[in-house]
Formats: sequence, structure tokens, C-alpha cells
Amino acid sequence: APASELEHIFPTTGLTGFEMTDFWSCFMVGIGKLIAVSFTVAGGYRGGFIFPFFAAGAALGRAVVFLFPAIPPQLATLCIAAGINVSITRTSLATTIILCFLAGEQKALSGVLAASLISLFVTGYMPFIKTQIVRGDINSAFYVQDDDAQVETDDHHGEV
Repeated sequence: APASELEHIFPTTGLTGFEMTDFWSCFMVGIGKLIAVSFTVAGGYRGGFIFPFFAAGAALGRAVVFLFPAIPPQLATLCIAAGINVSITRTSLATTIILCFLAGEQKALSGVLAASLISLFVTGYMPFIKTQIVRGDINSAFYVQDDDAQVETDDHHGEV
């Protein structure tokens, strides 16, 4: 609902009167937030990037709801927020639990976990942050052909 319809919100508009009431406004907020986070991380800002990714994912999820109104807004926002965060942090289970319980949407756990796992496997080989280590368990799941084969890892962060 627009802020003007909420009786407990005052003032009902900000400085510019901007509200996320259509696809393009939600999309621009999500992309703008991702760009802002990339500048702060690249610039060495000491703050975190997990919750800004959640905010960007929520805005982009809301944009998806405008395109596909049959998708529940809670599920769309949580799934996209989880997908963005997992693609960077590689923490699929923790992200799922944190998002679902913070939002009070525990019934969305299976859908959010599915989005997190898809994001993990799609972006598993792409390091987005230079301090990120390669997940050996994910690489072994991709590249081992024989069920009986043992995956050998060296002592350097579990890389295969």
C-alpha cells in the first residue's frame, strides 16, 4: 500500500514523494542499491554488505511481483534477496534461515532454500570478492564423474 494510505505513517511522503508503486521504480531502487553496495565494498567501507543485498533483493523481488502478480510478494522478495546474497557469500542455509525468520515467513523456507541452492550452484565458480575462497565441496559435486572416486584436496582451503 502506498504510504499515503497508512494512517500510522507521518509524513506520508519523503522529500521527493518517491514510492515504489510500479515495476520501474522497484527495479531502479534494486539496481541503484546494488551499484551503491559495489562502490562501498570496492572503496573499502567498513560496513557490511549482507543487509544491503537483502534490501536490493527485496526491491527487485517486488519488481518481479509487478511483472507476475500471481507470485506471492513475500516469496518473490525473499527468494531474490537470498539468491543475491548467496551468490556473494556462498552461505545458502544460513541465508535462508536468517531471511525467513527475520521476515516471519517460516513457511517460505523450502522456496527460499531452493532459490539459495540454485544461486549457489549457478555462481559457485565465480568469485565476486577477492578474499573469497573456493568451496571444494561444491567443486567436487560438479566435477566428480564416478560415484566411487575419492576427491583429493590439498591443504589450501579445500580446493580441488
